[in-house]
Amino acid sequence: MTETRNLKTKIAGVAAALQRPVSWLLLGLGFSASLPFLLVGQTLGFWMRSEGITLTLISYLTGISLMYGLKVLWAPWMDRVHLPLLYRWLGQRRSYMLVTQLVLAAGLVAMAVLGPKAHLIGFMIAATVVAFAAASQEIAIDAWRVEETNSQSDQALNPSFYSFGYRTGSLVTNSIVLALSDRIGWANSYLVIAATLGIGVVSSLLAPRTADELRHTAEAKSAKELIVEPFASFVRHHGKAALSVLLLLALYRLPDYVIGPVVGTMYEDTGLSATTIAAIRGTIGLTASYIGVVVGGGCVLALGLERALWLGAITCPLTKLGFAWMSVAHGDIGVFTGVLIADDLSNGIAETAMIAFMTSLASRDHTLTHYALTYSVMAFTGKFLKLFAGQIVDGLTPSLGLFHAYQVFFVGAALIGVPALVLIWLVRRKGVFSPA
Repeated sequence: MTETRNLKTKIAGVAAALQRPVSWLLLGLGFSASLPFLLVGQTLGFWMRSEGITLTLISYLTGISLMYGLKVLWAPWMDRVHLPLLYRWLGQRRSYMLVTQLVLAAGLVAMAVLGPKAHLIGFMIAATVVAFAAASQEIAIDAWRVEETNSQSDQALNPSFYSFGYRTGSLVTNSIVLALSDRIGWANSYLVIAATLGIGVVSSLLAPRTADELRHTAEAKSAKELIVEPFASFVRHHGKAALSVLLLLALYRLPDYVIGPVVGTMYEDTGLSATTIAAIRGTIGLTASYIGVVVGGGCVLALGLERALWLGAITCPLTKLGFAWMSVAHGDIGVFTGVLIADDLSNGIAETAMIAFMTSLASRDHTLTHYALTYSVMAFTGKFLKLFAGQIVDGLTPSLGLFHAYQVFFVGAALIGVPALVLIWLVRRKGVFSPA
């Protein structure tokens, strides 16, 4: 009887959450956040590979995505420092959303105009600006989303809606843009993406100010208030579990981050055309991603946050073994499709569960900084290690051959996911998942 009552309560909470505009706005904001992510990572690697740039150099150059792992360094300023003029009009979160989206569009236009072959240095400077603005946009959006998460239903639905938008944006930048590049060239494709950022601009303008933002209107006056206090409060809040939590965040998505610079080049080296990749990613792959997000949100709501994290931590490393198989299947479309389905399903589950977990860790007194801290810890390790991914494959190639070098690399990527399982168990022992 109690379980039935609980189920009815959860369903009623979901129905109420779906009637709030916040959930639907997260579709547009998630879409906007995802657009630049691959354009300075895996998709950028496609473009540079097509220009004859080596795999080792591609891995190092795509290291600009480390900005995502460093955003905790400037998050405290974005949490408390007001932008002149815009703050009075839009408030703290939305003013930063709008500015970063405009800078993103300008940076993508600059990348399109310069190109990686004719003006490599200028091109990478523009890409670095894009990476910085992209990371900053995520800081503002994440803070707004966390402050709009006020119930268990919100905890499941908000990450799901955000992930739906994010996955849709990923469809544009990892599949549609590939098909476009075959027809109108890479430069024009990046110009198209710059124009689609208008969706994020509209979503930012429609988003309301959060209740938390209205309560915290004063700017920090001292360095201690601005920098030291947010991090000290995180440690105080989580106590002895703080270090274990940070280690879990650092290792949970490590396999997915590490393979980033290598996956796209492996597709091209095995003979898969950009059009074929785009077609399969944009249909079967996108459907699998959406199903994964639904399953992840359902697990958070019905099974709890801990079980959802377990599911993502188990499935994500396993799918990397599929990439090891793909690397020696020499462009087999059936293998590519099967591996893509499995990987998109597992990523949807793991991503939704991790967003919900990081949201639960953020204190309302320092929402933006706490979430940026957890995200930076999660992203930095993987984005730093992926700098050497291409060098590892290039180093193994003389003795193993290119395709077996890829295979060994992906097996290794699967193995580095094992420590996350141990850390979930350890964090559980320390009571982090307790309702209290």
